[in-house]
Amino acid sequence: MPVFIFLLVSAFSPIWANEAHAKSPFPKIFGFSKDDFFGKKEITVENKNTWKWNNGKKNEDKGEVKSKEKKKPKNISDLKEIEKQAEYASRITGVRKEYLMGMLVVETDLGRNTGQCTYKEVEDGAIAAHESGNLSTRAWETFQDRRNMIKELADTLGYDPEDLKVSCNPAQDVYSGTGGAMGVPQFMPDTWLEYKDRLSALTGKENPDPWDIHDGVLAMALKLADVPGVKEHNIWSEMAASKMYLSGTTSWRYDWYAQNAQYWARNYNTLFNNVNG
Repeated sequence: MPVFIFLLVSAFSPIWANEAHAKSPFPKIFGFSKDDFFGKKEITVENKNTWKWNNGKKNEDKGEVKSKEKKKPKNISDLKEIEKQAEYASRITGVRKEYLMGMLVVETDLGRNTGQCTYKEVEDGAIAAHESGNLSTRAWETFQDRRNMIKELADTLGYDPEDLKVSCNPAQDVYSGTGGAMGVPQFMPDTWLEYKDRLSALTGKENPDPWDIHDGVLAMALKLADVPGVKEHNIWSEMAASKMYLSGTTSWRYDWYAQNAQYWARNYNTLFNNVNG
């Protein structure tokens, strides 16, 4: 992650400090998501093997492809609704509601920012990174598996995969990897499939939707609840769960992220007041 972000966050008071007045040390968090940490680069790629997203049919007269009309994910604008869903997910999973709200702030600005890039843009960036040697063969193969998964998921849910907005690729000078995290919980497609059956059992929906506020918040809670101690509301377990959620590790390098989530767990009402006032 960018060094300046790590230094900025590490300069704040410890997470257990008492705040008489909740004032955000992140004044620009509103409308902010992980995409802003990584940035978005315009990349031109010429590659005949580029994966095709066409999901329509060919126009015999002009030889053009006309996409079938697809629905788009609903925009989340009612912050009270996402709090309601956090309360529900907390009751089901045992994860502390305030902690869920903190995670929802740092992941997707309470569900309002689920990505700034189309998956086609993510694909173009992945191809460029792989061809330049900045993306390993294993990571490239993982990406190819994931792009097939997201296309199948989009088709199942009635979305146009080319138009879906997901997390952008990280800048190549930040770390090697690809974007493509989906919806409210910002799950990669393979992670979503890991939780799909559990979500279906709880919601009664055959095909839960990561862009759906109810399904997305519950999916996040299930993943966090899998870390020992989180259901007991242990702060250090929550810190570990946040770092696992972001990186798959509990490295101290991601303390800034875990502290950010804890800050908003305590002060997410400040965000509500700023947005509504």
